[in-house]
Amino acid sequence: MKAVRVHRFGLSHPMQVDEVEDPAPGPGELLLRAKAAAVNPVDLITRIGDSRRAKLLTLPYIPGDNIAGEVVAIGPDAGGFKIGQRVFGIAFNSYASLVVAKAAWVGELPEPYGYEEGAALPSPFFTAWNALVYTARVGAGETVLIHGGAGGVGNAAIQLAKRLGCRVLATVSSKEKADFCKSAGADEAINYREEDFAARCLELTGGRGADAIVEISAIENFKKDLEAICVNGRIVIVGVGIGKELAEANFRVQSLMEKNAAAHGIVFAHLFPRLPDLIRRFSPLLREGRFRMRVGRVFPLDEANEAHALLQSGKVLGKVVLKF
Repeated sequence: MKAVRVHRFGLSHPMQVDEVEDPAPGPGELLLRAKAAAVNPVDLITRIGDSRRAKLLTLPYIPGDNIAGEVVAIGPDAGGFKIGQRVFGIAFNSYASLVVAKAAWVGELPEPYGYEEGAALPSPFFTAWNALVYTARVGAGETVLIHGGAGGVGNAAIQLAKRLGCRVLATVSSKEKADFCKSAGADEAINYREEDFAARCLELTGGRGADAIVEISAIENFKKDLEAICVNGRIVIVGVGIGKELAEANFRVQSLMEKNAAAHGIVFAHLFPRLPDLIRRFSPLLREGRFRMRVGRVFPLDEANEAHALLQSGKVLGKVVLKF
């Protein structure tokens, strides 16, 4: 089969398209003919080579973990699926034409969704669900501040928070991104390049602050989050910022104590045991057709390096996807 592989760590070393042996599904697994794979920030972080995830890999490796495709083979004890079924979900080594996936980590892709959008759904919406439902446990009537609202996780969190009955404030870096967030359901967009997001959040909440904050760039924002959060609020850190994984942040501990606030750090790896429950609960909402993920740019598999470069530049609105 055809697969993109990383032979050397570091973004300056191009990935290669190789011919590798076809995989086979084992117990509880499905073999998928990939139709599309999302390009996520974690793919770049892992490729840099400094992350915990990278240290568990052996070179060369196939990047990617978000997939949409068709079931072509079913392993033992992987019931509930049929050959030819359209599915989406989490599967390692997804930058390849054939991908093995745990049956418990994928769900049916409803007909309104194309494969490119299907591949773009898992990490953003599953991370948003982890942040808002499992961790912050937001409820109707609460105000949620979502950083990077025009990004994948931000866009998904806006839609999910609105579905849960929350008032949503989103931070952005341009008017175009503000308009995009509002079209996704955000009640207010705060341009952090033009105004202090914490001060604006307090203004919009009558001085109270947000009940919950979804943070994607904690190294830069965490101290200000402590100003923007309300008493008894919850800050969920889903990212520190690309290229800042080893950086350290300083904050005044008393500021957290004075707000009686909780700061939660989450990583996707700890979500794996809950994926069957998450997919079971998420799938009916997906069938409603209300959750959508904008695909900003689609690349063929052999242009994976260009896809990574575009994502790193930040000059794309919506998800970057590889198409097979």
